[in-house]
Amino acid sequence: MTGTSLPDTPTAEDFRALARSSPWRFSTLHFTHRQQVDRGSTASGEPAEAWLDRRLGRLVVRSAGEVEVAEGPPYGEAVSAVACRDDGVACAGPPSSPTPAREPELVLRPDGLVARRPEDWHYDHGDPLWQDYRWTAMLDPAELSRGVDVSDVLATTLRGRPTWSATCRPLLGDGEEWENGYTPRCGCCPLLESRASRILEYGPEDPTLTNGDLATVYRVHLDVRTGVVVDITPLDGVEGTALSNELHAVDAPLDPPVDPPL
Repeated sequence: MTGTSLPDTPTAEDFRALARSSPWRFSTLHFTHRQQVDRGSTASGEPAEAWLDRRLGRLVVRSAGEVEVAEGPPYGEAVSAVACRDDGVACAGPPSSPTPAREPELVLRPDGLVARRPEDWHYDHGDPLWQDYRWTAMLDPAELSRGVDVSDVLATTLRGRPTWSATCRPLLGDGEEWENGYTPRCGCCPLLESRASRILEYGPEDPTLTNGDLATVYRVHLDVRTGVVVDITPLDGVEGTALSNELHAVDAPLDPPVDPPL
């Protein structure tokens, strides 16, 4: 459900709605993912080419000459714990719970974007991940729709595709209620690495909070057709998230490489 009448001049609320909408905007995706350094200007490491089929819950990734396959939601039993912290400590999603007999209703706006999505929908239905939970967050960036100050929204074009770009500033919660601010899907793998994400994950005594190196504001591009994050660039600091995704085909037949031998 892609909608046919998206605004020509998007607002902050339009950007948030697009960030909530990815699971309902496409079924298959072929793309290349790159981590970035130097505020997004230089590629870091090998690019990863990926083929995602949401209908099958299947992801194929080719990187550094190797092919890996992941299946099922990232919080399911098949991926109950993933090493995603620098210190090697496993990062796992919340304990799985039985799927309710009837999920809360999905509410769409007249333009087809999501006004309200089922709470914690991604715990049972999220995309298969590769390496860490930032992967699933960039494919379904719902965490950008809350606890983030969104400004300077523009309709733009990036790598030949229409995008909505915005300045995104992750917000701290009020007082002791840190979860009222920016709440990433996984605190150690946030889309917006920041004081807000560090406090939520490691607490207000985390020593990295006082070195002044963490980014506080980012420029984020969402692909209009899919809602996927196609670029994140920190605008300050020397430590922050920087990544890009080049989309090759959406809802087209997939031709991934052959599975690796068992």
